[in-house]
Amino acid sequence: MAFQSFWLLPLLFMWHDFEELVVVPTWLKNHDPHIGRRTLFGGVARADILAVGIWEEFWLLLLIVAGAYWWHLPVLVMAASFPYLGHLVLHLVFVVIKHSYVPGVVTAVIELPLMSWYVMKLSESLSLNWVAWLAMIVSGFGFFGGNLVLIHWGMPRLKLIM
Repeated sequence: MAFQSFWLLPLLFMWHDFEELVVVPTWLKNHDPHIGRRTLFGGVARADILAVGIWEEFWLLLLIVAGAYWWHLPVLVMAASFPYLGHLVLHLVFVVIKHSYVPGVVTAVIELPLMSWYVMKLSESLSLNWVAWLAMIVSGFGFFGGNLVLIHWGMPRLKLIM
């Protein structure tokens, strides 16, 4: 029987983003959020604005996972899992660059082995050639990367109306 626990991805996502939501506003007040020309967490220090971005991403993951479950398409969850794994690794990179705690790194350290195991188990249910794997990974990063650009564009604008 193939591993079909698609729902683990949104649960781990929410646990990780809860750490960010709780800690980011205080962390931004006491730390320089810049790495090069980029600003961590979009520079948004208000928890309510951060929550809107987290909520939107969470709903996207829920829709993807629900579709994968209903249509028996684990490839959808796999496509969403690789960008999330990349996100967790980036937290470790940020800690190395900043030489200090960065919000989200505690859950990233805990979740990285869990997500690696999760991806390995899900991959057992897929019989894809390397071209299909590459297309799935590129599509996942493209979709979630585009969504992240949209969120980081929209969150500062929400500050103006909220």
